[in-house]
Amino acid sequence: MINLPQKFVPLLPKIAAISSQLIPDVIQQKTIELAINKVLKEQLTDGELDFLEHAFLEIKVTDIKRSWFFTVIDEEIKVSNDQRHSESASDVVISGEFNSFVLMASQTIDPDTLFFKRKLLIEGDVELGLAIKNMLDRIELSQLPDLLTKPIVAYAQYL
Repeated sequence: MINLPQKFVPLLPKIAAISSQLIPDVIQQKTIELAINKVLKEQLTDGELDFLEHAFLEIKVTDIKRSWFFTVIDEEIKVSNDQRHSESASDVVISGEFNSFVLMASQTIDPDTLFFKRKLLIEGDVELGLAIKNMLDRIELSQLPDLLTKPIVAYAQYL
């Protein structure tokens, strides 16, 4: 397990905000695409994510003021940071603070709990948002690379 000094915990959302501004969009996009397509390869091949074809999901991390847009094209998830996508262009927006997404990704707190406590919000096509949330619920932490899971879990333990 990663030993994360307690004094760094409040700084991580700020570090994420700075990093998301400094790391070029194309690197962010390709990194997210590679990771998410690897994790969801079976679901993509089986057509379980076809509901995202011709639709845009926006993941908005409110406290770092950053959004990423997801869609499925030819059985692959495509990611964009393109600010030309306004909220009105997104079919569904899932928004929340950095720490809420970490708690969800680490499976420390059930996504339903985060939604019921309004730590994560679904706006737009709620049916599409719930389909996405249900798909995220089925992802096992063990499917993610250790390079991602270990720091996420370590950070979530301090929240």
